[in-house]
Amino acid sequence: MRRIRPWQWLLLFLLAYVALTEAVRLWAGLVWAERVALLVGGVAVWAFINGRFVFAFYHAFLTSLRVKDLPLWAPKAEHLLVLAPHPDDEVLAAGGQIHEVLRRGGRVSVVYLTSGDGFDLAAASPLSPKALRHLALRRMVEARQGAEALGLSRKDLYFLGFPDQGLYELFTTHYLVPYESPYTRLFRVVYPGCYRLGAPYTGRALEALLEELLARLRPDRILLPSPLDAHRDHQATAHFGMRAAAELGMEGRLTYYLVHGGYQYPLPKGLHPRLPLYPPPRGRGLAWVRVELSPEAVAAKERAIRAHRSQMRLLGRFLLAFVRRNELYSTLPVPARESLLEETLT
Repeated sequence: MRRIRPWQWLLLFLLAYVALTEAVRLWAGLVWAERVALLVGGVAVWAFINGRFVFAFYHAFLTSLRVKDLPLWAPKAEHLLVLAPHPDDEVLAAGGQIHEVLRRGGRVSVVYLTSGDGFDLAAASPLSPKALRHLALRRMVEARQGAEALGLSRKDLYFLGFPDQGLYELFTTHYLVPYESPYTRLFRVVYPGCYRLGAPYTGRALEALLEELLARLRPDRILLPSPLDAHRDHQATAHFGMRAAAELGMEGRLTYYLVHGGYQYPLPKGLHPRLPLYPPPRGRGLAWVRVELSPEAVAAKERAIRAHRSQMRLLGRFLLAFVRRNELYSTLPVPARESLLEETLT
């Protein structure tokens, strides 16, 4: 979500005022039958998005069809490292798998590239850099609480503290030149508890830290976003992660996830733990595998998501929609046919 500037707040207020007055005028001019039809239509849209009434059976049937042929993959007692662009992404993508790996005696490390300091609406004062810096500290606390709900130790959490909504710029225009966050007005890592305080906001510094952590931790598997994710921070995390892994010869250890997988993904919104999670529209063509979760893992994932209170307040139904009986991962970052097409053309 991009930062909302003062003139944009004013424009939104004016648009909301015009929309409300026009809606009242329209409603006053409708006959009773038209009003009933409008209400029924609105309730139907709400029921479809949230999986209520007959649409609950529709979603159950459709999602089951979409995942029934996906190959099963069982978590192992291994060292899993999760790259999370923001606090909460690790839980949405892999909360259940993290719980299962730990239950089997494995180890999990989580690396947060940002502390989520660019989400205006979640801050006490959306236009205040100080409030957004405070939000970062709050989200780091929530991340630790969520990790504890999954059985993770705090010593296995690594906060890098780079700018939320700025990772893509670090990968492109600010790989060498420090970037100043338009949200916090920071140009280097300052949050207490971060892995390397004082690190400049540059792509080179971020990449160096990732390589350092990968070399130090030597995970058996690295879980990171797919470049197909709709969020630019997730895209940048994918590129940074793949480059760092390639530098250390760890390309074969990469597995990918998608959180922002397309418009309104995943449906239905809200808590539906008995439904399966289906492949996202933006991940069409990827080699998906599914991890079936135990009831204990599903419950732990829900607790971990609810620990992110600053996000639940605004995005609760979106976050809880990831609490399903399975999780999905791909062994490919992008569809294989695109790679084959490039080879054919060259």
